[in-house]
Amino acid sequence: MVAGSCTSWPALGRPATHTVLMDGTAYVPRTLAVRRGDVVVWVNKDPFPHTVTASGGGFDSKAIAPGKSWKYTARKTGVFPYTCTLHPTMTGTLSVGSNAKASGE
Repeated sequence: MVAGSCTSWPALGRPATHTVLMDGTAYVPRTLAVRRGDVVVWVNKDPFPHTVTASGGGFDSKAIAPGKSWKYTARKTGVFPYTCTLHPTMTGTLSVGSNAKASGE
C-alpha cells in the first residue's frame, strides 16, 4: 500500500483502512484524518523497532519490529497526538471524526 492510502466502501458503510509508514525515523503521513470505525495500519519500514503511543494513553502499540505492522481501530472521536517512545522526535497526529471525510479520499 502507499503511505496514507485508503480503501473505503462508503456506499456500503464499511470502515476504511488507512496505512501509515514508519520510514526514515518518521511517520508518513505525519497527520491522518479518519472516520470513527476506520482501521489504521502502521508499517515499520525502518531497520529498527518503533512504537505508536498516543499522548494521554489512548493507544499503545508496544515495540513494532522491522518489517512488522500494527493495526488500530479508531473507536473514539478526537485528535490524538502520538510519538515513538524509542525515538521521541518521531511524532504524528491521528484525527478521528464521526462523519468527517477521511484524508486520502
